[in-house]
Amino acid sequence: MPKRTKIKFIIYAVLFVLATITLVWWFVFNSTRVRDYQRLGDMRVLEAEMNAYFFKFNTYKIPECTSGSVLNFCTGRGDNTISVGNLVDPISSENLRYIVTEMSDNGFRVEFYLEGGLLELQKGKYALTRDGLGR
Repeated sequence: MPKRTKIKFIIYAVLFVLATITLVWWFVFNSTRVRDYQRLGDMRVLEAEMNAYFFKFNTYKIPECTSGSVLNFCTGRGDNTISVGNLVDPISSENLRYIVTEMSDNGFRVEFYLEGGLLELQKGKYALTRDGLGR
């Protein structure tokens, strides 16, 4: 094999490896961002549902929803129901769940995690309360 052909082969192999690494990184990076956007969208839906529930029943407390419950199981019972059964973390494993940490007459707190962070929100644990999004 001539020397020039070997050099071309090495250059093409290096370019192929770099392109593959770039594509894998791009798909991983974008899927993390998409999941974080979905989490923030779910929190917007939850905030609207909780405010509508409060205006209807004058309390944030949902029957059978206690501290430590996974959010999508906190649908209530009887007339006191809320439409959160489809709000599930995109990964929904270990610490990547929407967990209710407070449910009282005057407030609520649902904790969730961002995997990669978005805009000014860095990755880590966040909570949605009646006052909005925070740490």
